[in-house]
Amino acid sequence: MSKERIPEIERLRGLAFLAVVLQHSIANYSVAPGMTADDGLGMAVLLMATKFAVPVFIFITGMVLFYNDKGSLHYGKFIKRRFGDIYVPFAVWTLITLLFNHKFNPVRLDDWKYLGEVWLTGKSSSHFWYIIMLFQFYLLYPLFRSAILGIKERWNWRTQLAILILSGLMYVGLTGIINDIGQWMGSLNIPVWSDLFTTYADRNALYYFFYFALGAAAGLYHDSWNKWLQKARPVIWIVFVFMFGYMLIQAVNEIRSAENGVITFYSLSLLKPSMAIFLISSILVMYDVAGWVCRYAGGGVNTLLTSIGIYSYGAYLMHLLTLRISYVVDESLLIHMPPFVRILASWLISAAAAYGITRLLAKLPFGKWLVGIAGPRQHHHRRRTGGKSQPSTNTGTSAGI
Repeated sequence: MSKERIPEIERLRGLAFLAVVLQHSIANYSVAPGMTADDGLGMAVLLMATKFAVPVFIFITGMVLFYNDKGSLHYGKFIKRRFGDIYVPFAVWTLITLLFNHKFNPVRLDDWKYLGEVWLTGKSSSHFWYIIMLFQFYLLYPLFRSAILGIKERWNWRTQLAILILSGLMYVGLTGIINDIGQWMGSLNIPVWSDLFTTYADRNALYYFFYFALGAAAGLYHDSWNKWLQKARPVIWIVFVFMFGYMLIQAVNEIRSAENGVITFYSLSLLKPSMAIFLISSILVMYDVAGWVCRYAGGGVNTLLTSIGIYSYGAYLMHLLTLRISYVVDESLLIHMPPFVRILASWLISAAAAYGITRLLAKLPFGKWLVGIAGPRQHHHRRRTGGKSQPSTNTGTSAGI
């Protein structure tokens, strides 16, 4: 019998998708002509407020997988389903992206080789790296599952908690030696493996493992997780606010010291110890926010966020293309508006367009292969039968997204 749905996850997925789109809107305007250091400061605040998206998507993946674990795993069926729901839509939108960018000509053999390469690396667009990284968690799920369930069966809850905390500390430490690991692995010159720790280190699932493990813990002990979150709320928020301020100061110093007034946010990269601490606290805070939304935000907001979460995978895959629509509007109507207005307009237009197009595509007979979900009928059927709706890909993209 399927378990009860987790309402916080549905809202959280919608919030994370909106955060991803806002991040990429900020990235575009940070390099636009005429932006000042003061504009950069505002962008830094928005960027910090949306940094939770990637770790939250990974957290959702781990939570959903372990919450729904039925005690047995048929790996072939498991991977086949994820391949169809996640990888196939990614492959389709990779091709579409290349066609839009005039980087694929079907009559050229070299272009087919390039297509095969980006299907493996996610290099065709700046947001596809995430899907390649996330899919590794599905491929390696039997190993994660064996280790995590083994700990659950072998140790009492206090020891399990100690192991989780130790894993978190190890993860924070790991993010501090990524460059050293890359240099060592690069010196070994092992095909594929050395590349995974050098050229493609940003999409190496090892460097994001704790977010998945934290989600697994939340999924296995969902009721205890919610109770603990309520008790620890003051501490969680204090850590979050402190780290938010600390990271923001770093971003401000970077902007003010930049040469030629160029706005960059290298200090806010995902893979560094201080950011890891901030992102872990962000997961806890955003889960708490999602719970608040469930209880107090009203039916309209909850329905919208849930719907955005359901269609978020397809919307994620195409949102950099729909951002181009927002740029047309910006150049036509908003070019003289304040940067904050332009960023928010771009964000809303792109998110709405991606969400709307995904809903339309999902209704097609082959919509699942385009956006990872078969449309509202299947979803409503699951609701009537009490079934658990799975994340679409979770780009999360299923997972998360």
